[in-house]
Amino acid sequence: MPMRVNISLESGWMSEHILFEGNAYNIGRSTQADVFINHPQISRDHATLSANDDIWSLQDTSSAGCYHRSKRVSYLPITDQKTLKLGPVLCQFKYLNHHQLTALDNQNMWRQRQVQQLSHQFSQCSSSIALLKSARHCLLQTLGCERAALILVDQQKQLQQCLGHETWMDNERFSGSKTIIQRCIDEKRVLAIGNIQADPSLAIQHSVMRYNIQAALCVPIMSENNVIGVLYADNTQGRQFFTETEVKFVESFANILSLRLLFQSIEHKISAL
Repeated sequence: MPMRVNISLESGWMSEHILFEGNAYNIGRSTQADVFINHPQISRDHATLSANDDIWSLQDTSSAGCYHRSKRVSYLPITDQKTLKLGPVLCQFKYLNHHQLTALDNQNMWRQRQVQQLSHQFSQCSSSIALLKSARHCLLQTLGCERAALILVDQQKQLQQCLGHETWMDNERFSGSKTIIQRCIDEKRVLAIGNIQADPSLAIQHSVMRYNIQAALCVPIMSENNVIGVLYADNTQGRQFFTETEVKFVESFANILSLRLLFQSIEHKISAL
């Protein structure tokens, strides 16, 4: 059976790799590795993953070590879903049956169609609000997250408007993580944070404690190097991470939205002449 390997990245999200029987895969910091992990404490050739008679196993080939349940292992058969540490890096290993593999392929194709559809709507849609609502709906479906919103930002980098009609979005009752949103705005970069409850700086934040936020994703929408809005999504239950594929998908959405908002601004300036 194929094996899915999710690797926690320093950026906060997880890279995702689908491996198939018939090959031995090198995991390490070498750019020639089959599964590349860019971390200074990962050896260039850290471990080897291979399958024999439908059973995958991991062989440690490093000095930093591989760990299962806090114990170092030199060789480990992976008979079911397992979470290991390669050096300090958390890695999840999970078997995929052919139905699950087909579902993943279909999901990736669906995501590509959604980006194409949104691009088409960008060229056809006369209402930016309608386009933004469509993007939010698509985020909920694509990420499988519980909550998603597009939040506009003013020139002082303050949250101006949360587009939507759900109670949690109201300015006075907003229950998303303003700390994560503000950090995304200030740093002008994507923030995808899994297992927030284990982050000492975030676990003590009021919104995280009160609303039990487990994972959050925030992507800036840029115009002329200024943040004009963010796409925000979070989970209070279930999955506690976002994959690299999902983050790249949302970044594509943000790029399309930034073009639309820039186009709307130009139209407004022309009409004012």
